[in-house]
Amino acid sequence: MTQYYYLVASLPMLRPDDPPPLDSPAFLELCREQAAAEDHALLARISLDSLELLPGDPAAWGDYALWETALRDELAVQRAQRLGLDPEPFLRPAPFFAGLTAVAREALGAGTPREVEAALDRRRWSRLDEIETGTQFSLGRLVVYRLKLLLLERRQRFQPEPGRQAFQNEFSRILDGASAWTDAVAGRPGMET
Repeated sequence: MTQYYYLVASLPMLRPDDPPPLDSPAFLELCREQAAAEDHALLARISLDSLELLPGDPAAWGDYALWETALRDELAVQRAQRLGLDPEPFLRPAPFFAGLTAVAREALGAGTPREVEAALDRRRWSRLDEIETGTQFSLGRLVVYRLKLLLLERRQRFQPEPGRQAFQNEFSRILDGASAWTDAVAGRPGMET
């Protein structure tokens, strides 16, 4: 197995509550320059959106992708139960992981959607820390780094101000529509209040 001593040692540290010290294109460029072509291709393919596993993928990616799929299944089950729906159409094949029911329940009870996502991301980071143990300077360490970087980039896209502005715009549009309706009703004969 190829070891990436210099590459791993040269990467800036990632911390779960800090902004990413580099972006994915910069990380992938470093890997393109210093890693084997097939390892770079894997790192470029890794995504939080698509958890696709291919034969020969390293254990670190397989461990995370299967765990994440199982977590998403558990979230789907609990959300479907709350809505009185059948969760089966939303589930993907995944092995059993002990403790995910409690993880999902705790995260879903965290409050606002942003707090729920933060709770889930803390657990995802913790899982990546577990997977990272023993990877040393291998491709597995780069896989974990890539996934943590993707988590940080995803969190950075959750900007409260654009969300607040979108809410305010929609709320104003609804109030304007209600005001127009009230004016129309008040102006009709026989509709006085």
